[in-house]
Amino acid sequence: MLIGVYNIYHYVTECLYILLVLCIFSYITLRVLNKYYKSLGIFLPPLFIIVYCEFSMPPVIWHKIRSVVMTMAMKTISLAVDKIDSNDLPDIYSYMGYAFCGVTCVFGPWISFKDYVSLRYINHQDKWWILYTAQFIFLSFLFLTMSNCWTQWIVMDSSWKIRYRFRWLLAYRDALSFRTSHYFISYIASTALLIGGFPYSLATLVKPLKVEFPRSLVQVVIYWNIPMHFWLKTYIFRPNIKHIGKFGAVTVTYLTSALLHGLNFQLAAVLLSLGFYTYVEFQLRSMLANIFDACIASKQCTKNKCTHMYKCQNSWWVLFINLMFSGLSVFHLAYLGLMFDTSELQETGYSYIHTIEKWSQLGFASHWVIFATYFVYFLIK
Repeated sequence: MLIGVYNIYHYVTECLYILLVLCIFSYITLRVLNKYYKSLGIFLPPLFIIVYCEFSMPPVIWHKIRSVVMTMAMKTISLAVDKIDSNDLPDIYSYMGYAFCGVTCVFGPWISFKDYVSLRYINHQDKWWILYTAQFIFLSFLFLTMSNCWTQWIVMDSSWKIRYRFRWLLAYRDALSFRTSHYFISYIASTALLIGGFPYSLATLVKPLKVEFPRSLVQVVIYWNIPMHFWLKTYIFRPNIKHIGKFGAVTVTYLTSALLHGLNFQLAAVLLSLGFYTYVEFQLRSMLANIFDACIASKQCTKNKCTHMYKCQNSWWVLFINLMFSGLSVFHLAYLGLMFDTSELQETGYSYIHTIEKWSQLGFASHWVIFATYFVYFLIK
């Protein structure tokens, strides 16, 4: 805990006291809820802290510390949900040690309390951990140079003519620059996890090839941030699907993700758009897979367990359809990722005007395409 407090004080001093208040308030709430009532109250401390930061902090500072606060909020919520129905509540020292874990408090990612405690009893480091660490360091440096240098050199926008004629290529370049910056941070966090003693399976936070060459947008959502996807699926999606159905659960999940990232119009617009995109694509491809008995669903069948009659190995049209949906996913990624460019607004967060202007430059093409896709799904249904 002391190492984590020092790391936060050294790198993101602005949020140290906020995180201390969040942890103490959350722990008290957990104790009270365990005795008297069980409800959505476990979400209130993180919600209050995020709203407070959003409206009281300068945008530059809040944009700087937002990911640190989000990781802490995910930890407190997950521990509360896991322990609310049991009498095995952690003591304050274990709770604070988990919340301020020196390995994950700055760069993340979210880890479960169970995995954190297991470090005390199990040595997860095998003889290859040093090689894995060197690999992650190399990949982080590679993606750092791609984000800041290579993408701008490969596709340059030095003239108005190029910007106009190849605006989709420029959109893909800006989106790629944003994605590679995310890969850089992810591999830095993976390196810290391995050095901290966590197993290789937990240190795998992102799979760039699965994102850059996706089978579907569903695959992008899964492999963009593996720990956060697991957190949202476990603590938001599954509990809600029983009460409000699949579409409602998807909407609540992406709203929760947007809220954890801060009350920002641009992030909310991108995340909610992505939620609608993935829902429509998943439903359409599942229906087509059942109609044609073909392996064209959003999620690829497990090897040697595919029961479909037509597969990529024996039908060229199955391969063609999967490639078509892959290209469509890349198209949507370029459109959605265009929001996170390298303008000066990235220091303070992007406004709704920036979002509308960027999408209007591309004629809102991605949204029109997804509405057409939904119309096709509706007709077939």
